[in-house]
Amino acid sequence: MAPVILSLAQRPPLNVDVITNRYDSVRTGSNIQETILTPKSILHGTFGKLFEREVDGDIYAQPLVKTGVAIPGVGVRNVVYVATVNNSLYAFDADFPSATKPLWCHSREVFGAPVPKDDVTDMPPDQKYLNFSTTVGIVATPVIDPQTKTIYVVANSKTANEYSFHIHAFDIATGREKTEMKSPVEIAASALGNGVGNVDGRITFRPRKMLNRPGLLLVGGILYLAFTSHLDGEPAFDYHGWVMAYDARTLKQIAVLCTTPDGIQGGIWQSGAGLAAEEREGTFPLLYAVIANGSDTGRNFAESIAQLYPGPLLSVKQAFIPRDYAYLDDHDLDLSTGPLLLPNLPFVLACSKEGKCYLVDRSDMHLVQEFQAGTNSYGGERPSNIHGTPVVWWDANNILHLYVWGEEDFPREFAFDGQRFQPATKGNVRAPEKSMPGGMLCVSANGRTLGSAILWASVPLDGDANLKTVPGVLRAFDALDLTKELWNSEQNSARDRVGMFAKFCPPVVANGKVYLATFHDDSSRPNKLVVYGLLN
Repeated sequence: MAPVILSLAQRPPLNVDVITNRYDSVRTGSNIQETILTPKSILHGTFGKLFEREVDGDIYAQPLVKTGVAIPGVGVRNVVYVATVNNSLYAFDADFPSATKPLWCHSREVFGAPVPKDDVTDMPPDQKYLNFSTTVGIVATPVIDPQTKTIYVVANSKTANEYSFHIHAFDIATGREKTEMKSPVEIAASALGNGVGNVDGRITFRPRKMLNRPGLLLVGGILYLAFTSHLDGEPAFDYHGWVMAYDARTLKQIAVLCTTPDGIQGGIWQSGAGLAAEEREGTFPLLYAVIANGSDTGRNFAESIAQLYPGPLLSVKQAFIPRDYAYLDDHDLDLSTGPLLLPNLPFVLACSKEGKCYLVDRSDMHLVQEFQAGTNSYGGERPSNIHGTPVVWWDANNILHLYVWGEEDFPREFAFDGQRFQPATKGNVRAPEKSMPGGMLCVSANGRTLGSAILWASVPLDGDANLKTVPGVLRAFDALDLTKELWNSEQNSARDRVGMFAKFCPPVVANGKVYLATFHDDSSRPNKLVVYGLLN
C-alpha cells in the first residue's frame, strides 16, 4: 500500500530543531520532545520509508533539522541540511516527499574540490588508505546558530598541490555566504613545542595530513573545531591533535591548543561525535574532549578525557587518563567515543575500543566507575570496540538509562543507581560477526513518560564497515526492554531498505520522522538521505 502523507493542516505541531551533533552541547544523543513516534505507533505496519533525497557523495556528517525557516519565494518550511564528502551542502524540504529538489545547494564552486583519499597519508604505496572510498571534503557535522540564522561548515579542499581547510558561514534560508562574517576563513595554526615534526621549536598545523572528524561545537558565541589524523600508523607517528576556537560573529581565530606539543599523535576523532560543553551559570563553560593514542606525560594529554578552559584561555585544565593507558596505546585500544555529560549529574563518560566505559567526576576528573559495556559475543580475542557514543534518557521513575552497542555484541542498557551504572537489559539482536563499528544510536521520547521511549540504531546488516562499504539496517527497540525489537528496515525490505551503511553517523529523530544518512555502493545508484515516518 502506498504511504498516505498527512496534509500540513493535519500534522501535529513540528517544532523540534536539531542544530548540533547529537542534539545538544552535552551530547546526550536524545530527543525528549518526540510525541509522534512511540513504541505503539510504529508497530503493525504503520511505520516505514517515506521518501529519499539524492546527494552527490557519502554522508559522514549527521544531518541537521531546522523548523520554521522562511525560504524566499517558497514560504516557511522545515529544512534538513545534509553535507557530503564531495564538498556539497544541501538544504532540503524536511517533510514533503514531492519536494525532491534542494531549496538551495552549494558544491565545489563554493567549497573547492575535495581532497582525493590517496593524497592524505604518507603510507607505503602497497598500503591503501581505505577509511574513505573516494574523496575527503565535509566530514564533521556542521552547527546552526538559531539567533543569527547561520550554519557553519568546515570543508577540506585541494587547489593545484595545495591543501586547506576553510570555515564557511551561510544564511540558513538562502544559502548566502556571510561575507560580513569574513566567510570563508582559511584554517591555520601553530604551537610552541619540541614534539614530532617541529621546526625550531614550533609545530605547524598541516592540512594535508589532518582530518576534521568531530562535530562542530558552538557555545558562548565561540565556534570550536577539533582535528585528528587520517591514520595512527603514519611514519614516525608524525601528527598531533588540535582544538581551535573562533569568534562566531567574525570568524577570527582566538585560541589554539595542540594536544601533544612535546610528543606524538593525540588526535581527537571521537568517532565523529562533537566536543562537549558544560554551561555553568554565572561563569564560563568548560569543554570536554576525548583524546586518542599518543604521548601522555608533561604537556601531552593523549589517551585521556580532557577538561578544557574555553575561549582565549583554551588549554587543558585537568584530565582523566586510564590507569592502563600504556596498554591501551600499545594495542590501539584507545578511547574511541565522544564525551557524554550526564544530564543532572556531575559526571562525564567516554568509552574505548577495549569495550570499557569510564565514568568520571567532572569536579576533579577522578574515576568514579570503570565498567565493561561491550563484549565480543561470538567469542575469540577480538575486543568489542565501542564507537557509537552512548545515549541516555531519564524516565518517570527518576532512573537514568544508558545505552551502548559495541562491535560483535548485543545492544546493552545500564541503569544508574545513584552511584554507579548497573547492567539492566541486553537485546537479543547481535551486530554481525567480525564487523565494525557496532551501533550508532539515538533515543526519542516524550519527556520522561514511560512507554514513550525508543532506542534507534543504525548498524551494518552484514560485513565489516571499517575499510569498505557494506549494507546497513535501521532498527528500533523499546527503550525499557531491549529484547523487544519494534521494527527494522528489513521487515519490508522492498519498501524500507536502507541501502549502504553510513559509518559513525547516527539516526536523527525529529518531528515524527527519522533521517538516516547513507553511503554509496558500487552501482550507478545515487547517494541518498533516507527518511522514515508514519505511513498513515
